[in-house]
Amino acid sequence: MKVQKLKPIFLSFLFIVFVACGSDDTTNDEIVDTTDDDTTSATECTTTGTVDQSTNTEIETMRAAVVSFRNSLSDDLLEEISVCLDDERFYLWHNTPANDDNRDGITYGDLTADQLIAFKDILQLFLSSQGYQKVYEITELSEGWLNNVMSDVWNPDFYSIDMFGDPETSGSWGFQLDGHHCVLNFLVHGDNVSIVPAFLGGEPAADTWNGEDFDIFSDERDLALTLYNSFDSTELAAASTTSTTHSLEVGPADMNGDPDPYRGTYDYSGFAIGLKYSEMSTAAQANLLLVMKEYVYNLTDNFADVWWADVSANIDDTYFVWINDSGTTPTATSEFYYRIYNPYLWAEFNTEGSTGANASTIADYNHIHTITRIPNNPTTDDGGDYGIFALMINQNGPKTLLEHYAHADHHKYTHKKFDYTLSVTL
Repeated sequence: MKVQKLKPIFLSFLFIVFVACGSDDTTNDEIVDTTDDDTTSATECTTTGTVDQSTNTEIETMRAAVVSFRNSLSDDLLEEISVCLDDERFYLWHNTPANDDNRDGITYGDLTADQLIAFKDILQLFLSSQGYQKVYEITELSEGWLNNVMSDVWNPDFYSIDMFGDPETSGSWGFQLDGHHCVLNFLVHGDNVSIVPAFLGGEPAADTWNGEDFDIFSDERDLALTLYNSFDSTELAAASTTSTTHSLEVGPADMNGDPDPYRGTYDYSGFAIGLKYSEMSTAAQANLLLVMKEYVYNLTDNFADVWWADVSANIDDTYFVWINDSGTTPTATSEFYYRIYNPYLWAEFNTEGSTGANASTIADYNHIHTITRIPNNPTTDDGGDYGIFALMINQNGPKTLLEHYAHADHHKYTHKKFDYTLSVTL
């Protein structure tokens, strides 16, 4: 694992006590949201029920930091950033460049220097050192490199933030970081913390910017190559194929502004193909676990440990698939794809090929997309993608296209909303 270069944390807390946490046993939560008919404000949503604020000191530190950040915002910015827990904006993320105000919420560019530092401090509370390093390299180094190519399309200031629920009064809340090659959904429900879906990418994925070298996905790439090279001929035949066409199977929506099509009850069962963990050699199994942990442990350790326990309990039901662009043995400068499917972990890695203005300057292998999810199988009812909030939004099934156009801000003629009361029993 590479040495991490962390940005400094400027938190006004004297200490953080790390405590291992377990699953929340709450089974009867009632969520009630009310919305005024004319405006959107930070006080429209009220969340009640049996999920109280966590007493876990690590979550309390997270919560206090988010509350402090919210309190630092102007009324206008707080209004723009605040969203109800059941709002479809949870699903309206995308990996494409965030230019022309095509994201909801507020952007990095809307914040003062101190506010931006405070938000990045929050990221470091939720993410491990390796997880934060990847976000830093994507949003500041790779995006900074691109900004030098076309500043009106790529810009570190364009990343947007939405915040869901009210961390001052509820134990259910979250926020979303959304922008080019970086989408993370940070969700808290009682003692449960998650960051999925998580889309991370880079073009260039490895280069130098402002004298600082970066190689965002060196571990995801190199650990996977070690796994590939540990397969015997039988394992390789079961896991791999050759094709010049490959892309993420459950990545972002096809169009920016469309909701995540793989949310809710999306059926992953068709992906139970490839080389199964239980059919791997001991050496290959050990190498696969290292690759899987690279995705899980982007989340800060104590909560990643809880997630990993679920993954480990279902490890024999893990499937691995590899696609080569050619019949030759892959290297760090090859184009390839792989995916991992476990009931509690979905991870994909793909070399995308250089695009647009970068087609002649960036090698095809140097444009990478990854996606991390928790499949919403029946066994993960209490916390797949979007955690418990997916059940709030999908209580009556996915929204129709009509509902999407009626409610999504980017389709509205005005910001007028409808009165509604939402009551969910989970």
